[in-house]
Amino acid sequence: MISNEHCSSLSASYRSANRSSIPNSQNGLNQIITLSPMGLPTPKSIPSTPCSRYTRRKHTSVLSHEIRNVFSRKPRLSIEATMAMMGYRIRMSKFLNARLALVSDIMCFLGITGLVLMIAENELTFNRVNNGDTQASWSIKLIISATTTMLLGLICYYHYLDLKLYTVRNALEEIRVGITKSRICWFISEIVICAVHPMPRSSPHLNSELLSSYISLNSTHTRSLSYTAVDVGLGLPMFLRLYLLGRSVMFHSHLFRDASLRSINCLNQVSINFFFLLKTYLEQWPVRCLMTFCIIAFFIGSWCLRACSYKSTGEHFSLPDAMWLFIITFTTIGYGDVYPTSYCGRGIASLTGLIGLLVSALLITVLTQKLHLTREEKYVHTFVLNTELAKERQNHAANVVKFSIKIWFYKRQNKMKYLPCLHAQRHLFQSISNLKQIKKTQRYLTDHCVDLHEVMTVQRNTNAQNDETIQQMTEMKCDMKQIEAKLNNITNRMDNLQMTLNMLLNR
Repeated sequence: MISNEHCSSLSASYRSANRSSIPNSQNGLNQIITLSPMGLPTPKSIPSTPCSRYTRRKHTSVLSHEIRNVFSRKPRLSIEATMAMMGYRIRMSKFLNARLALVSDIMCFLGITGLVLMIAENELTFNRVNNGDTQASWSIKLIISATTTMLLGLICYYHYLDLKLYTVRNALEEIRVGITKSRICWFISEIVICAVHPMPRSSPHLNSELLSSYISLNSTHTRSLSYTAVDVGLGLPMFLRLYLLGRSVMFHSHLFRDASLRSINCLNQVSINFFFLLKTYLEQWPVRCLMTFCIIAFFIGSWCLRACSYKSTGEHFSLPDAMWLFIITFTTIGYGDVYPTSYCGRGIASLTGLIGLLVSALLITVLTQKLHLTREEKYVHTFVLNTELAKERQNHAANVVKFSIKIWFYKRQNKMKYLPCLHAQRHLFQSISNLKQIKKTQRYLTDHCVDLHEVMTVQRNTNAQNDETIQQMTEMKCDMKQIEAKLNNITNRMDNLQMTLNMLLNR
């Protein structure tokens, strides 16, 4: 058996070895690995006793704890380094926002340029029976393809800058941390939307004899419902590029550029995006926003109906006919004199009708809001009506008194069944009924004039009065306690005085 003195000395030697093996914060993990075998005895040298096994487990736990601390230890930055890092983040965020705005403007310009060129190329094609490429249309398609390629490259660069801005704002060390499923889906959607465009397919040099024979054979050909030109089918999705215009408007908005507003929105967990700006502008300028949207939808929808609808001769609709078709579809009238003649045109007409219903609902809401009286106007209107009702009430009250006196006079002369007395009774009852109706109308006006603001004002005043009453009651309780204390003091003094008088009388 090992004595207690031997166990205690062995434990002390292990503790001294443990202190020598634990590194400081400047040495790191390397010193743990190099010093631990030198400062600690091997398991073979430790006697197989309960005391030695306990000391070994204790030393192992301390060593593992120190290793975890070394791995999880982070250097503490000073105040100057923290402020410098914050300044760097602010400058980098400002620079990235400016670069994103510039890239967004270039993307918007390229997208709208490609859209305008697509419309011009299709208008050149509409004037011909066949869909072959001429020199002009082939050149325009080539320019559209070049702008689309640049646009796709700028989209990739824009999302890279956006991801970098996200990492700077959230103080992330790795840019791949900000890659989420929503960002990937949005990036793929933008690439798909902006990649669709009419591409140059055939050579513009065609044999004139083949072209003339094609025209002579197909000049009277009637288009089927499922027919849609390839350039039209590839050109209509290009209108989805208009979202780039909304993004450019967002970057140039004062709500987005103001740093103080962005800070307030971040504190309130509100993101300033295009939908937030859209709701803000609809709240601030509802008529202007609806008019702008209707004008843009009118021209886009009219051109789309022209591109997808054909006459009996195989020619496209004229622009005035397409505008008339858009108007009667947008307003859900539908006279039937002009109608789409292809599945593509029918789809656009259905979408136009749905947009028309939505705009009609928004227009009714805006008109209701504009026709609604303000608080001041409501007060003035209610005051005028109350004044008129008070005058009518006085007149009817005077009529009640007048006809009551007449009836009393006829009653004294025993002329209750005469016609003047019956007329007086009828006027009396009518005046009483009018008085009741006027009182009811006055009560309704009073209730109708009270809105949420008045209720909140009354509640605020009531709360203030309650607080004041509670404070007064608290002060009264304090005063009552002081009065009770003074009364008790007076009672004690009177008792002492009585005792003193009794003592004097007893002497």
